[in-house]
Amino acid sequence: MTAAAADVLVIKSPDDLPTFCAFARRDSDPSVVTWIDFWAVEPCDSGEADYLRGQRYADEAIWHVRATGQRVFIECVLIYMAIKLREDDRCACGLEHGFIDRIAGHFPGAIDNALARTLRQCPQALN
Repeated sequence: MTAAAADVLVIKSPDDLPTFCAFARRDSDPSVVTWIDFWAVEPCDSGEADYLRGQRYADEAIWHVRATGQRVFIECVLIYMAIKLREDDRCACGLEHGFIDRIAGHFPGAIDNALARTLRQCPQALN
């Protein structure tokens, strides 16, 4: 199965990614990015401050999608967000809620698309 153009994320420069993303470079060649963390943030102690910060991150993501035309970026962020929550064994907090609330208003199908993408990769989850 080949991925449609809308399913492929093209990053011309990691420096163009929103501030909530982080990347690792290859030690032997710093010009090569080996890994991108699409949700490289941690909550603070204030639920309200986290919620507002999550909305600011969503605004960055919305701007990035409008600038690049790549809606799949939102799905990458949502998938990484879920991975981080599971790895850290924590529930979503104001940070994630703020992000998702803002994103849902601009990209209502993004959460469904991220879930469908995940289930395509792990079909046993459907059983």
